[in-house]
Amino acid sequence: MSLTELTGNPRHDRLITLIAERGYMNIEDLAQILDVSTQTVRRDIRKLSEMGLISRHHGGAGRASSVINTAFEQREISYTDEKIAIARAIADYIPDGCTLFLTIGTTVEHIARALEVRNNLRIITNSLRVAHILYKHSEFEVMVPGGTLRPHNGGIIGPSAVSFVEGFRADYLITSMGALENDGSILEFDVNEAAIAKAMIAHSRHLLLAADHTKYHASAAVAIGNVSQASALFTDEQPPAQLASRLRQGQVEVHISSLTDTQESQDE
Repeated sequence: MSLTELTGNPRHDRLITLIAERGYMNIEDLAQILDVSTQTVRRDIRKLSEMGLISRHHGGAGRASSVINTAFEQREISYTDEKIAIARAIADYIPDGCTLFLTIGTTVEHIARALEVRNNLRIITNSLRVAHILYKHSEFEVMVPGGTLRPHNGGIIGPSAVSFVEGFRADYLITSMGALENDGSILEFDVNEAAIAKAMIAHSRHLLLAADHTKYHASAAVAIGNVSQASALFTDEQPPAQLASRLRQGQVEVHISSLTDTQESQDE
């Protein structure tokens, strides 16, 4: 069964799909997109949360675990070429012999694969999926924290994971995110995952952001930082004007990856 056929009610299915794609949405935005009243959205959210299909939050709704699993699998095959192009640009940017933090996410997993061209890296990650990609590389030291393992994305969270991260000083943090706001806010969907990311930002010399164009229009609830803290943004399209202005003000490098380069590489 696909996300668009969960309930048999087109509006309910559309609501679930929107939340699965964006992670979190507030009631006003849902009402506007679905062209119904906020009262109707509240009733829909209450009913769907009782069915276990979404989770209710103050002023909005987020993913339930069963929907997260499906959404993560869908993201693995969404905008793959764009993510590979971004990943290769970051791998070219990173020098050999440095220490990296890597977070959770499908884009970060592509970055992990691209990093295999580098040498003598120490990598600290709270993603078992990322660690599984990299641990066999003979010239990499791969480290993971203890903590609670999340079934939907292989992420490790919790106070012990945060403490582990705080014991290091990385040259670079490479991270994707749930959304990039026009005011420069870097947002995530989950409070626990955001806590790890914030600790990594605080203990990194350079912050590298990986964001395909969908992140400019996504919605997420938890702030982990601002683009002004970043050294560079790697993306596949020019950011919207207001965000681009923030990046210029913060003297953040913007690297636009070319899909042509990825396609040519695949043809070789």
